[in-house]
Amino acid sequence: MRACLLVSALVLSACTNASFSPETLVNDLRVLSIQVEPPEVGPGENAKLSILKTDQPGVVSSLIWVGCEPDPQDLGRSACNDAAILLRPTEIVNYPPGLQLLGFGLTAQYRSTATVFDVLPADSLIRRTGTVGQVLGLVIGEDVDPLATGEKLRGYFARIEAKETPVVVSLTRVLVSEKPAAQRNKNPGIVDLFVDGAKHPRGGRIPVKAGARLALTVQVPDDVRQTYVEPQPSGDVQKVETVVGAWYSSSGRFSRERFDVTTTDATTFIAPGSTEFPDDPVPERRTGTVWLVVRDNRGGQSFDRYPFFVCDPSLPNPAVTSIAPPAMPDGPVVVSGENLSSVLDVVVGDVALGRGSYNSATSSFVGDAPALPSGSYAVKVRGRNCNDADTGLRYVVP
Repeated sequence: MRACLLVSALVLSACTNASFSPETLVNDLRVLSIQVEPPEVGPGENAKLSILKTDQPGVVSSLIWVGCEPDPQDLGRSACNDAAILLRPTEIVNYPPGLQLLGFGLTAQYRSTATVFDVLPADSLIRRTGTVGQVLGLVIGEDVDPLATGEKLRGYFARIEAKETPVVVSLTRVLVSEKPAAQRNKNPGIVDLFVDGAKHPRGGRIPVKAGARLALTVQVPDDVRQTYVEPQPSGDVQKVETVVGAWYSSSGRFSRERFDVTTTDATTFIAPGSTEFPDDPVPERRTGTVWLVVRDNRGGQSFDRYPFFVCDPSLPNPAVTSIAPPAMPDGPVVVSGENLSSVLDVVVGDVALGRGSYNSATSSFVGDAPALPSGSYAVKVRGRNCNDADTGLRYVVP
């Protein structure tokens, strides 16, 4: 099971699940998903690990990845199966056989040895069904030096054991098999988000009115549910995946927590500030995030994040008079006009300017150039007061 195993209570974490009401509300140190890309590899091949985590307010967290060599004989000898690693993470720096430090940060690489199946007969079914390499992701509630080794690394783990530093440990697995690449599992994809039936601009923020109800639907690839063959002693069995989506948010709530991604039924997002839920006020800075995690029943996962803004109707409508491409490579797109501090996003085609923000020094709105094919695109401005407007301008991508 690829779903993250939160064992914070076991590992002396300062976090508890008691505060998660509803389950979709995320407001402290938590791991929502770990993606392995690809989720199934051959012996000695690389898999990229990526994590979707949230932090406690005002606390910077760091990530340490630890991996174990697969155990194709299923003898339970992996160091990652040892509960002492969870209870006493200082044991990690002793590097028991088969355990390795994979790295620091939001991503890492995992690779088994190329000879992982050499202990098995050539006709062993396990070569086709696969064996798993276990990976621990330790999210630590302090800033960790990515070059830490030896005693410095042991110091981080010692503070975890002493309950001085909060931690969430998540467990995931990398499936290693000798299947042909075409028969291996693939992660389910997320193509687009639709809000009240309209396609959400890629990279943009969702404008919401306080307490509003928004219909969220997701577009996934047509082939998101893979047909696969499951080797069994009695013979191969053909099956079809199930693929489920899960919603989370920093504030607000959903009409449902899980859904079949192949259906067209919408999930209702109830924005913060609803009179129906007085314990869910508008955030102080009016900002928040919606997260989506999509999982199949074979361990594949994908995730995306969608920031939102609770609109302020007292703000004036922004007016855009010009948009200029970057003056130099890697420079910003510069948007000119009036009331630009009220701009939430400037959308070119169906892509919002990346990292868009108001520049008070130049009274302009600036952002990264959109990643679009060559062509001419309409420009739309989205206001922080929930008013959108076509500018009548065109942006040309060479």
